[in-house]
Amino acid sequence: MKLDLHIHSKYSGDGNIPPQKIIQIAKHRKVIPALTDHDNTKGWREARRAAIKEKWPLILGEEIKVFSGRNYLGELLGLFMQEEVPAGELCDVIDALKEQDAFISVPHPFDYFRKPLFHSFKGIDSVLSKVNAIEVFNSRCRFNFSNKLAERYAAQHKKPFTAGSDAHFSIELGNAFVEVNASTIEEARKKILKRKCSFNGRISPWKVHNYTALVKLGLMK
Repeated sequence: MKLDLHIHSKYSGDGNIPPQKIIQIAKHRKVIPALTDHDNTKGWREARRAAIKEKWPLILGEEIKVFSGRNYLGELLGLFMQEEVPAGELCDVIDALKEQDAFISVPHPFDYFRKPLFHSFKGIDSVLSKVNAIEVFNSRCRFNFSNKLAERYAAQHKKPFTAGSDAHFSIELGNAFVEVNASTIEEARKKILKRKCSFNGRISPWKVHNYTALVKLGLMK
């Protein structure tokens, strides 16, 4: 079973994939998608309907901005979620995710080209005991050394790991995934927590970052 645990739909505002198309592409590429839009769950309903129609598994999630007062710390990746969690204080977001038994991963923790610049996630050591996993491969990291640092960090701390394409466009979906020998999503979750899995991935082409800029400017749909 291959799980791409970080995918964005058009509802993230910086990509263009309709939720139903995510399901169709994922089925064609034989990966199970996690829909993790930025700070919203607007695509969940459409994705659910498509998953039922296509008879293909789906993981519901969200990529959530977290703060300490006015200080932006980075983002957390909620997976296996039941309801939306708004961006907010770090401890509040973690508590809200834990209340719904969500799986919490820190995405791209050492990609220093993302906000906050030169940090990506400020104070990762302080949240290590409160999260379930570290994202060790993200296809949107411009340089693979960021992923290598995350992989090394997770290994040093004996922490479970996730991997995902961070896809915002169709060509990216499935570029990274966790692979686990499981027959159900719940079994896969348990094995990921026990680190009984592996990951694989490749860096997405640089042009996808240009596509994102064009979408934000309203020059690409």
